[in-house]
Amino acid sequence: MRRNEDGVTAVEFAFIAPVFLMMVFGVIEFSMVSFASTVMESATSITSRTGKTGYTDTGVTRQQMIINTITSRTAGLLDPRKIGISTEVYSTFSNVGQPEPCIRPTTPPCPGTPGTNFVDVNGNGQWDSDMGSAGLGNQGDVVVYTVTYPWPIITPLISSIIGNTYIITARTVVRNEPFGTAVGG
Repeated sequence: MRRNEDGVTAVEFAFIAPVFLMMVFGVIEFSMVSFASTVMESATSITSRTGKTGYTDTGVTRQQMIINTITSRTAGLLDPRKIGISTEVYSTFSNVGQPEPCIRPTTPPCPGTPGTNFVDVNGNGQWDSDMGSAGLGNQGDVVVYTVTYPWPIITPLISSIIGNTYIITARTVVRNEPFGTAVGG
């Protein structure tokens, strides 16, 4: 009975198959996330190029034009209802991600009164750790486009490590071109 090797291959396969299949599914899932990330990077880049010109289709706002461009460039891979788009406007590239300047105290955080304790760059009446303001900006402004998407993780091993959702983020920074108030076409 000890020398009988019938079924050994089936037993070995039973031990190896779950690990092998988990690795294959993990590679497939990682590839899908990478592909979705690449698609989002491309869509964000193209969208920012459209946004910096100030161009809009007739009857569509700039904000809706940005949303439409992102949605069309993701080619049905991403659920448009879950795509998050945010924009921050700055006066110069050097201001991107910087806190509003403090007057008194001289180091952040700077609670108190605008003009007395801090320079209220974005005009919201409070000190902020980032001086950007929401919007698409005017000609010459620097705009940071950030697009996010919650990618659902379906492979159990990967989801136990990073969670059930992986947030894919694409970001582009551009300076708006000179454009007039009458944009459209």
